[in-house]
This record gives sequence, C-alpha cells and structure tokens, in this order.
Amino acid sequence: MLPPTMRRLLAPALAVAALAAPALASAAAPVVWVQAGHASPGEPGYSAQTGAGGGPFGSEIAFNLKVRDDMVTRLKAAGVDARPLVSKVMPLGASGATFISIHFDSPGGGAGVGRAVVGGGENYYHGEGTGDASQTPYGDSGSHRTPATKVTSAVAARSASLATRISTALQGIHTAANGASARFNGVEPPSGNARMVHFYGYYRTKADARVLVEVGAAGSDDPFLSKVGLISTTLSGAVVKDLKARKLL
Repeated sequence: MLPPTMRRLLAPALAVAALAAPALASAAAPVVWVQAGHASPGEPGYSAQTGAGGGPFGSEIAFNLKVRDDMVTRLKAAGVDARPLVSKVMPLGASGATFISIHFDSPGGGAGVGRAVVGGGENYYHGEGTGDASQTPYGDSGSHRTPATKVTSAVAARSASLATRISTALQGIHTAANGASARFNGVEPPSGNARMVHFYGYYRTKADARVLVEVGAAGSDDPFLSKVGLISTTLSGAVVKDLKARKLL
C-alpha cells in the first residue's frame, strides 16, 4: 500500500487513468469474416458446389484456403478481428463489419468482384447445388438453413463501396507483368452473374458489407494465382482502407 503522501500526489493521475480505462476497453476491433469458398464443411443446399479444379495448387479450394489464411494473418496485424470461415457460415447470422468470400474462376472465366444487392434473395439450385441459379426454389432443391439474413439498402451501399475499392486494387495487380492473362470484369452489376450478386453467404451473415472476389481464372492466370502473398496483401489492404473510411479503424 502507498503511504498517504504518495497517494495524494498520485491522485490526479489515477483519476485520469480511471476515466480513460473504460473508453479504451470499449474500442473493440472491427470483425471481418474471411471465407474460403467451397471449403468443407459445405453449406446445406450448396454442398455439391465443390469449386473448380486446376490452378497453381491443384484446386480452387486449396487456393482459397491459402489466401484466406494469409489474409487473416495480415488483417490481424492491422488491428482487425479477422475470423476464418469455411463454406458453412458459422455461426449463422454472425455480425461484423465485413464479410469477404474468396474464389477463383468465375463462370466464363476471369476475375471480378460480386457484392450483395437489394432484392431477389439467395440462389437456389437442383439438389445440393447443381444446374442454373434460380431466385425461387426448384421442386428438388435441397433444404437451406433458416432464417436467412437480410440485405438492406444500407448493406448494399456499403457492399458496393467495398467492391469498388477491392476491384480497383485487384485490377492494379491482375496484370500481364504478374502473370495474368484472363479478362478482368470489374464489379458485377446488380443484374449480372447471379452466383456473384446473390451468393448464399450474403444471407448467412449480418455483416455490414458483404462481397465475393473471383481472383482470376484457372489455367490462364495460374502464374498470377500463385502469388498468394501479393493477392492477400492487396485484398487485405483494400479491406483495411474501407474500414478506415468507415471510421472503424
């Protein structure tokens, strides 16, 4: 125990510290969910979608996992509460600042960025994820987990802003000099590829911004896709810039 004289001398400093402590404790790091697309266990209703083959690591899943894990490490170093996900979004309805799903080989090939949009809802397929995407269930569609989360206009706006930021950053490295030769599609429009704008993951989280990144095309972009460090640094950097713009970092 401090002597009375010392306690009187330190009283002002101790009072300031006591007032500051709650403020510091309440400044929680923003939560960012990073999903490795198609990684097991699969999402009910979509488990037949196991990703593309090929790529520099033999499969899309292998690539997605490498980028996811590297991104989580880099985001944590930047002060983000980064959390890895597999295909099955757990916990269902998880809150956070951002949800980003990593993929390659968008339908038709190429690189691009999808984002959550207002209206329509999630895709349905035959069985556990085969055939064309439909906004209404097929007679043989597999069961989906419920309740689905909502994409509000505010979520859509934040998702569009993040998608634009990621697209700009990704286009800057998706170059011939880095080994990319497939086309770059940019941000998918609301009426574009349903697999990218009505991705089920958008309806399994309550994150404030929700995007999906098709990093490149297997085969033609293999030299580029092998640059995991460059890709994860670029994507993580775009996410961090977005969090700072939203005053969350």
